[in-house]
Amino acid sequence: MLARAPRAQLASVVKPHRPAPRQLSSSARSMAGFTCSVESRAVVFAEHGDPAKVLQTHKFRLPKLSKGEVRLRFELGAVNPADINVIQGVYPSKPQVRKDLGPEPVSIMGNEGVATVEGFVEDGEVEHKLKLGDRVVMGAPQLGTWASRANIPASSLIALPSSHPLTLRQAGTLAINPPTAWRMLSDFVPLNPVEGAPKHAKKQWVIQNGANSAVGVAVIQLAKAWGVGTINLVRDRPSIDALKDSLHALGADHVLTYDEFLSRDSNTRAKVKEWVGDEGELSLALNCVGGKETAEMAKLLKVGGQLVTYGGMAKQALALPPSLFIFKKLVSTGFWLSNWTQTHPAERATMMQRIAALVSDGTLREPETEVVELGGADDEVVKVLGEVMTRVQEGRGKKVLLHWKEEQA
Repeated sequence: MLARAPRAQLASVVKPHRPAPRQLSSSARSMAGFTCSVESRAVVFAEHGDPAKVLQTHKFRLPKLSKGEVRLRFELGAVNPADINVIQGVYPSKPQVRKDLGPEPVSIMGNEGVATVEGFVEDGEVEHKLKLGDRVVMGAPQLGTWASRANIPASSLIALPSSHPLTLRQAGTLAINPPTAWRMLSDFVPLNPVEGAPKHAKKQWVIQNGANSAVGVAVIQLAKAWGVGTINLVRDRPSIDALKDSLHALGADHVLTYDEFLSRDSNTRAKVKEWVGDEGELSLALNCVGGKETAEMAKLLKVGGQLVTYGGMAKQALALPPSLFIFKKLVSTGFWLSNWTQTHPAERATMMQRIAALVSDGTLREPETEVVELGGADDEVVKVLGEVMTRVQEGRGKKVLLHWKEEQA
């Protein structure tokens, strides 16, 4: 059984329900607005491999800020399944290999997180977009959010709107999973009720696997807000009834385990037809798992329906019968948020504002999270990181958010 990290290392550093704005520590106050060199700690790796074994911690000095750069103090760095693939070396988006941080080249981990602006060099643009104390999320991939501080180009940051206040946990889980859900519900079989667009004659339905993932729960909530029905598939577990209840509470119409979905005794095809009814149509399937259940999901789609794949957690090949393409005109495609953001920078900024508003007013809830504090000697931090990486790879526990504790001078 996996040993638990010490209580002090797993303590939550933010309250789950709208805490008062966090005050700068004494050390942070003395630095706010300054652009000088400062010390930082980060989670790094020097070679690809098992995330539970190859991660290290590294202490280094950030150089003085240059024009266009912003000094950030990271509040929370999110751990996503894709981060595991990055460390393993099998993900197409990779962090920069840094040769300026020590005797060996390393890469700083972290693709998602929330940070506070501590300083910047005025260049005629930055000062009009950001101010000291602003909270920001990452607008570019692999910027190294598992660090305590960083110098980041202002052009790679998205300022969070003050009109829609968010907790740190909400902000730390904002930039990847909700946008992925938003785009998949908007871009393939457009379900997002855009103002001025014609309305569907029939109620639209979506079927998805991995429904309890961070993307999956965002899909459920957005679909509920937009009047779209959802059929949700999850892995069986001892606490399955509690999981089903939690997904129903978020707005899921129907929740099945994979075994229930694939069982001949369940007569799933007839159930789905009854749920959708003559007044609806099942037009979109979302896949982050792969395997047999994905092919079965595709068989339930209407003629011309679309299967969108955004992950492959089961690490199984996706086998689809030719009849789906010939007779049902199935469209099977993939989605990767990083590709989309490169070609839609303005649209992304608008989308993020809308998502922030939905999170702020409670329409879209952040996934369940656990804040893991990092601090102390390097070997202590590495041990905690190894335990976290093992849990993430096994799909156990809540979404993890990393926080570096301020070291006393």
